[in-house]
Amino acid sequence: MTKGESVSNARTATAAEYQSQSAGGASQLISRDATTTRASMECWLERKLGSPVRVDGLQRPSGAGTSNDTQLFSAHWHHEGVPKQLDLVLRVQPASYQLFLDPLFHEQYRLLEILYDSSLVRVAKPFWYEHDTSVLGQPFYVMARLPGRVPVSFPPYNQAGFLFDASVHERRKLWVSAVGELARIHRTPLENVAFLQRPAYGVSGFEQHWNYQLAYANWATSGRLPVFMERTLEWLVAHRPANPLDGFSWGDARIGNMMFSPSFTVAGVMDWEQMSLGGAMQDLGWWTFFDDAYSSGVGLERLAGLGSRDETVALWEALTGLECHDLLWYEVFAGWKLAIILCRKFAIEGTAAPGRNSSNNLFTRLIAERLEIAPPRDECT
Repeated sequence: MTKGESVSNARTATAAEYQSQSAGGASQLISRDATTTRASMECWLERKLGSPVRVDGLQRPSGAGTSNDTQLFSAHWHHEGVPKQLDLVLRVQPASYQLFLDPLFHEQYRLLEILYDSSLVRVAKPFWYEHDTSVLGQPFYVMARLPGRVPVSFPPYNQAGFLFDASVHERRKLWVSAVGELARIHRTPLENVAFLQRPAYGVSGFEQHWNYQLAYANWATSGRLPVFMERTLEWLVAHRPANPLDGFSWGDARIGNMMFSPSFTVAGVMDWEQMSLGGAMQDLGWWTFFDDAYSSGVGLERLAGLGSRDETVALWEALTGLECHDLLWYEVFAGWKLAIILCRKFAIEGTAAPGRNSSNNLFTRLIAERLEIAPPRDECT
């Protein structure tokens, strides 16, 4: 076995352990009784639809993230004697398993309404928002379930799944459609999403996002940033972009948060809990960082047909009319934010281990590679 093969195998093993924790830990902590949930939703939907409702097929999506309690189900009822069915998604506001300092839960629903009604971005149709916590214990909303497939993170789409099995031409079509949808997000007029302003954190959208992330990091780590994270923050402060542009940012920009039709085009965009006005470059940096995280970062070869980093930037610039700037900074910032999320996850779940902890993890190792500095060491294991 060569040194390169040894490194690759070690990274793949580490990734498998990390994926197991990410995929399994949260779902156990946010689980709720299916029978009780079904009965509660049937009563609630009966009031909404004016007819007795039967709920079936209640299940969690597999292979995706777990920052929210998300469940899929079908609702069946009769209207004027005619049978009706809706395939729906239930999202419940986080309670004990709260990854983010501010989940912006109602704001997510409001954003879906704006994007859907204006056709600015392909999103699921939002049906109802419920503030009353007596129904499920937390506020929740219900939206349409989009038909399609998702390039899930567990296992990585570069390793298995419909995208792995697709032809190079089909992958290319998916990638072009995905970057095109990302560009549509970044062409959203600021006045349409002005409600995302957070003046308590600063004047500009960029400052608001930056200062919120600092507050989030302090909360997620109980004021004890790992040494590697402190040094990364020092680099971010020293190299902060001189003239960052404000703009609408999705926040979790990656193909793993998109649904694709059988024809390999975007059917919808999901997961808006990190939305901000921090600017389009926040998303581009997150996108390209994640591209590496779930390919070379876990010892996998990027699938042929998916655009390279340079191709992604070029297509994004052509479609948005924006200029890519300070991409390395935004990639490192993306990695830092992702590592903060892991800090919070490990604190909630108590699952830290050597090579998979708040200091030394998939994202901090990628930061070290980006900056060509010494890799992080284990802390808080």
